[in-house]
Amino acid sequence: MSTAKQIQALVRNGLYYLTEHAYVEAGEDGLDIYDVEHAILSGRIRKRWKREQKYEIVGSALDSRAIGVVCRITMSGKVRVITVYEDKPLM
Repeated sequence: MSTAKQIQALVRNGLYYLTEHAYVEAGEDGLDIYDVEHAILSGRIRKRWKREQKYEIVGSALDSRAIGVVCRITMSGKVRVITVYEDKPLM
């Protein structure tokens, strides 16, 4: 199973959590837990940090805004959401 599919399966089964930082960052962009779930389930991995075993998933919030989610799979088999942000194009 691909890493993206593994992360999506864990989230689908409720095996994930947001760090305090992720909650704060999501709130600053007007996003909530449902937006994060939707982004992971509808998204794709755009970037990988192999050494840290972190992944950036880009998907869409419930209101169709593009958002990014940086996460990792923990040793206990859960998805730890490290940060969340609105994925705005660079100017």
